[in-house]
Amino acid sequence: MKSISTLLGNCATVASLIAASTVTVGLVAPSASASSLVPLQEGEVKLVNIGDFTPSGLVGPEVTLPELIASVESLANPDGTFSRLFVDDLSTANDYGIVQLQAGDVGTVPPGFWYRPSEVEEENGQLEVGTFKFKFTEIIPQLTVRYFDTESSDTTGVLPFFADADTDGTLLFGENPVPAGEDGNIYTQTWQDVSFITLKLGKDTGGTGDGVDFQLESVPEPGTVLGLGALAMAGTLGLRKRNKKSDV
Repeated sequence: MKSISTLLGNCATVASLIAASTVTVGLVAPSASASSLVPLQEGEVKLVNIGDFTPSGLVGPEVTLPELIASVESLANPDGTFSRLFVDDLSTANDYGIVQLQAGDVGTVPPGFWYRPSEVEEENGQLEVGTFKFKFTEIIPQLTVRYFDTESSDTTGVLPFFADADTDGTLLFGENPVPAGEDGNIYTQTWQDVSFITLKLGKDTGGTGDGVDFQLESVPEPGTVLGLGALAMAGTLGLRKRNKKSDV
């Protein structure tokens, strides 16, 4: 007959297994592991080629980019102009002189901070169009891109006309280019194994057009978090084996 201590030990082992498996499930959940790549402050993103087009210099306070972002470059718009890039709380207005970012319409403003392109020669920077190349400091296993208020088709996303400079990642979720949606929609793409990505935002129709803001989010490799859970399980199983030896 097993001793009371053995039975108690087995109960403790089962409880440990349940706890370890719970930890594993929690670690696997992407929502718990995702990391936003949007600074939590309003201001302007310093572009690596900011001196190559006019007006030169920052027009707003410089934001500090997350460590995963190595650089951001503004590529020429179809009319030859270059857009600036801001981080903006879309519910507030900001006056940066030549760029005046107005607050969004009531009812169609998502919470949080968003990257906000600005075509400075149209509408005092209010037209949210531009093309930007993001380079990362390491390969991101999964990169989520959220686009806000895309109302025209085949004008926003990772488009094929960048001659092999669009991205080195693979599309896992969502359509590309981004389809047209209703006013105030949010459309999501997820890319795998990304070290750089070029995003085209919005449609410039000469003085007005389809403006689009966006967010970036990094999700770690699922195998990594699974490995952490496996280690917890292995440790518990090892404890169980030691308990068996002690009962002999």
